[in-house]
Amino acid sequence: MAAHQQVGSFEVTNQGGSLRKNGGNVASYFCTPDGRVINAIAGPVPADTLIAAARWAVDAYEESGPGTSDQPQKLAALHRTAAEDLSLLSRRNGSQMQIHELLAGDPLPPLNQVYRTIFEQIVGQRVAPSDPEVATVEATFHADKRAKLPVLMVLYKDGDQAKMQHDWDLVLSRDQPASHRLRELARCYSVAMLPLNRLAELSQHLGVRPFAAPDGGSPLFVITRSDGRQLTSVTTWDRIDDLVYAMAQGAVQAAKEDPRDSAQLSRLLKLVEPIDADLERQVKELSDEAMKANS
Repeated sequence: MAAHQQVGSFEVTNQGGSLRKNGGNVASYFCTPDGRVINAIAGPVPADTLIAAARWAVDAYEESGPGTSDQPQKLAALHRTAAEDLSLLSRRNGSQMQIHELLAGDPLPPLNQVYRTIFEQIVGQRVAPSDPEVATVEATFHADKRAKLPVLMVLYKDGDQAKMQHDWDLVLSRDQPASHRLRELARCYSVAMLPLNRLAELSQHLGVRPFAAPDGGSPLFVITRSDGRQLTSVTTWDRIDDLVYAMAQGAVQAAKEDPRDSAQLSRLLKLVEPIDADLERQVKELSDEAMKANS
């Protein structure tokens, strides 16, 4: 079986339909069924390199005698030989040589006892500490999932949450059509705020695909379903009209996936009418379906 866990921080941007990471790194571990590390490989590597490391793990595990008392010693010897071979080939294999040397000195260690050493000392990426702000937003998502509300996440690079809240309230209070529509749409959402560098960690906690930004701008507004699956995103205060449309779109999508009553649909229709004709049409169709279901 395969599994993954995020232990570092990174940002994700959507560039032409492809997700690109900014920061972060990866390590892959080949383990026994009880979670002991047979072999590991550092960094994002080509498929053939990953397959070769997996084959080495399978062959070494079988050769060392699974379940025998001297398996750790035999496996340690295989790691020492592999490290020596790599030292003769090229310094470019330095990280893999370090992993073999580490596992030669401590064969079959539990994953939770060795991952930090490999990730920080060999991969060179700091393990991110647990963030209480992430836990708070995660709890918000669980509540919103029960309430069937879409979520607007406001992510910021600079300052703190108090400043971000002040800026958000300031935009909502402006006497402008876009601000008025944004204010009304926000009532259809649960709004959560988080530092931008915790966004990827949140997606991992929620068990959804990493949240992606269209570019590196800040603040980043991510619109999701109630379960955390991303619908769209908009960046910077300069694109309020785009944010209004995105939020209207998200509200309509939520109404499609979690049926609303006639009164809720009537309020939603008033919100989307001045924003987009196609969204207006979709809400009218939902209203017609609701009326037929109740007749």
